[in-house]
This record gives sequence, structure tokens and C-alpha cells, in this order.
Amino acid sequence: MAAPPDNTINSVRTTFDILECLQRRGGAGVTEVATDLGISKGTVHNHLSTLLHEEYIVKTVHDTYEIGLRFLDLAHEAKRRITIYDLVKNEVDKLAEASGEMALFTVEEHGLGVCVYRAMGPDSVQTPLYVGQRNELHHTAVGKAILANLPAHRIEEIIETRGLTAQTADTITDKSQLLEELATVREKGFAFNDGETIKGLIGVSAPIFEPDGTVVGAISIIGPSSRMDEDRFYGEIPDMITRSVNIIQINATSL
Repeated sequence: MAAPPDNTINSVRTTFDILECLQRRGGAGVTEVATDLGISKGTVHNHLSTLLHEEYIVKTVHDTYEIGLRFLDLAHEAKRRITIYDLVKNEVDKLAEASGEMALFTVEEHGLGVCVYRAMGPDSVQTPLYVGQRNELHHTAVGKAILANLPAHRIEEIIETRGLTAQTADTITDKSQLLEELATVREKGFAFNDGETIKGLIGVSAPIFEPDGTVVGAISIIGPSSRMDEDRFYGEIPDMITRSVNIIQINATSL
């Protein structure tokens, strides 16, 4: 990630570092946070006290601090910005039910893919993916579907800022190879993830566009490679997603 600009406020950054520490550890005490972040216990205590007073965290009977439910209120407002959310939610639910697999909707923010909605089909496998999770765009099907349809300068900026880290041995980490794949995604209208994020898990995705051609996000179906033969992976699943994208984009014109 790029270095922060000169006009950022260090104390605010520390607050967010502490919140992310609590998230990462599933709750923690003052000493744990201080050790994790390499800052003084006094600094941590002051930040935690402020967050507790403002009701953004809670303190348990064991003197550990956890993320508070007030963040759900903020999340609701963030989700409200996505005007097609309800349309997409309905179609993602249908895709999960029809395919039996996990289906999801992802948007791009700050050069990362953010999972906004997830639906589990009757045969879907359990994965670490959750609503709100952020991933680099280059190794997921939804990420590549979005990335391929951004302006060229934005693609370069994201690659430069976020890098091309390897999640598995199959992750594309070479810029030239990724750009070639993105060109294919634009041509065919689909992106594929063949074990690039989690070994044995594969996905198919297609982008969703605004009427002016701006990419809004992407929807995807994800399942184990053992259930995705070539006909299903390259034929049946893309056809299902195409129908859903068409419905979403037709209905979105009336919003």
C-alpha cells in the first residue's frame, strides 16, 4: 500500500489500527493490542476509552474489548449507496438456489473487491468469505471481472498500489500475464478463478454496468472443482450468470 499523504492525522490512523487489531484478534485486551501494534499501553487505553465512550466498541466481563454493533449502523448507510443492491440480492439468491453453490456480489472500493452480499446454495461449501471482506482484485473471478472493465489508468494504479500477491500456486503474479487475461475477460464478458484464491475452489463471474458503461460490480458463482466439469464451468454457469446480469441491468434502468 502507498505511503499516507502528509496531511493525515496520526492519532486517527492509530484508532483505525486498533479497531483492525480487535477485528483481527476477535477481541483483545490493552496489553495484547499494545504488543500487537508496538505502541504504549497508555496510548491504547486512551483510544479504547474514547471508542468505548462513543459506543463503537464494547468491554467484556474479561476486560477485553470487541467491535461494537454500532458499526452495523454505519454499514447500512454504506450499503445504501449501492442503488441496485436489492435487485442484485434477489438475483444472487436465485443463482445460489439454482446452482446449489455459493453466489456473491462484489464491488470495487479503494482498489479492492468488497463482498457486499453472499448467498449459500443447498450444496455450497463453507469458505472464509464473508460480507464486508476485502480482497485484491487480481486473484478472484469477481475481481478480474471488475478490474478488466476499469479505465486503463485505473488498472495500472490498482496494480501499482495493491500489488499482485500470490494466494496459491495458481495466482497470476505477473503483470503482463494479468493484463492479457483481463483483455480476454473484456472480450468474452466473463472472468474465471481456477484455484487462484483457495486451492480446489473455482468461480465464474460477470460484470454489471451502469447505463453509461461504468462497471458497478460483479456477480459470481463459486464451488469446488470436483463439481465443476468443463461444460458446467465454461457453459452452464456462465449462461446462468448472463441471465441474471441481463435482468439486473434491465430492471436497473427504471430506478
